[in-house]
Order: sequence, then C-alpha cells, then structure tokens
Amino acid sequence: MSGILLLILVVLVFYLYYKKWGKSEFVNSASRGAKGFARGFARGVMQERVEEFKRRMNYYVIALLAKIAKSDGRVSEKEAEMISELLDANAKDERERAFLKSAFNEHKENLNDVFEVAKDFLREVPLPKNERFNVLRVLVFMALIDGEFNVKKRELLEQIARAFNISLNELEAFIESLSKLKSPKKELNENEAYALLELNTGASLSEVKKQYRTLAKKYHPDILNANNVSEEELKRGVEQFQKINEAYEFLKKKLS
Repeated sequence: MSGILLLILVVLVFYLYYKKWGKSEFVNSASRGAKGFARGFARGVMQERVEEFKRRMNYYVIALLAKIAKSDGRVSEKEAEMISELLDANAKDERERAFLKSAFNEHKENLNDVFEVAKDFLREVPLPKNERFNVLRVLVFMALIDGEFNVKKRELLEQIARAFNISLNELEAFIESLSKLKSPKKELNENEAYALLELNTGASLSEVKKQYRTLAKKYHPDILNANNVSEEELKRGVEQFQKINEAYEFLKKKLS
C-alpha cells in the first residue's frame, strides 16, 4: 500500500511541476540534464578506455622487458633499477604496481614465447608504427643498459621487431645509435658525481637516492617517448640518463 501511495505522490509532483512551469521549460530542463549526463557519461567511458589502454600497454612493455633482462640468465642491478623506475612512473597505484611486478617475474622465466607475446601486444594495443618504434627503443635501451649485449638479446629483439613489422635494418639502426652513446667511461670524481646529480658535495646517501629517482624519471627513455620528444632530444636524454646512473653508482658505493 505504501508503495502505491509513493507512486501517486511522484506522479502528482511531476504533474504540478509540468503544469506550473510549462511544457517547454520542463522539456528544456530535462534535455539539459540528459545532455549533461550524456557528456559526463561519455567522458567517463573515454577515461575508462584510456586507463584500460594504459594498463594493457604497461603489461606488455613490462613482459617484453622481463624477457630482455633475463636473456643472459640473470637480471642485473641496473636492469632491476630500470624496471623499478618504470613501475614507479607508470603504475596507477600500488595494486597495479604489484600486478606489473608479478607479470615481470612470470615473463622473465620464459624466453620462448617472445614473438607470441609481441604479437599479442599489437592485437591488444594496436599501435601505429611510430609508437612501435618508441617501444622498441625502450627495449633496445634495456638490452644495452648493463653493457652486455649478447647474442640472445639480439635474437629476442629481432623476434620482437619481426612481430612489430619493423625491419632488421631499422632495428640495427636503433642498436647502433644507442650503442654510440655508451662511449668509454671517464673516471668520475666525487665533485663531478654530485654535480651530475645536481647536489651539493657532501649530500647524504638518502639525499642522493631521492635526487637520483627524481632525475631518472625526468630523463628515462620511456618517459621521453611518452612525451613525444624529437630524436635528438631522446638521444640527449638517454645520454644524460646514463651519466646520472654512473654518478649514482659511484656515490652509492662511496657512501654505503
């Protein structure tokens, strides 16, 4: 009975509103409300799609990086740091970070499915060729980061390039351009290391670590790619990223 009374009251309120303010205003008001809801709904749907796209992108990039990193039988300290920086920069929250870390640990144990994973990547995230180039650059950078570019790493990169419909000549050009940046190291001194990290000489280890994370995010090739920088800016950024890494390693050993 109370349900029927409630229904009658709703109808009565609707009728009085319609009668008092007139048909046109009522319809216009309803239309404005509907349009506002539609716009909000569309934005919500679009945002949801973008978030899903990013989640898939993150997953597949981490999966392929895992295979490159473990290709020589172990994940080096520099490779582990690069992965940690990528997770910090790209994971939406701690839950997604934990998921991506789990994906890394799973995929690093299987190097035989790299072509299939790269193909699945393109099916799930249909990137245009210029974006596939950007992903491949990040993978090549991972392969070169610890200075041990072995036959297995090249083999995996070739399979990924084939899955991405990128020629071996184009892949070779990436490898060569990034390899040139790894010029023979000049021995750093303490003052130079602090200067590269933009710190005053004598800063503590905790300050060094904090500043390193800040600068690494700024110059990381994945971040630069996401910002669609030019080829020249990317090269300069990668070079700076390597110098920052060297300075950090130097000071970490000295201050530990």
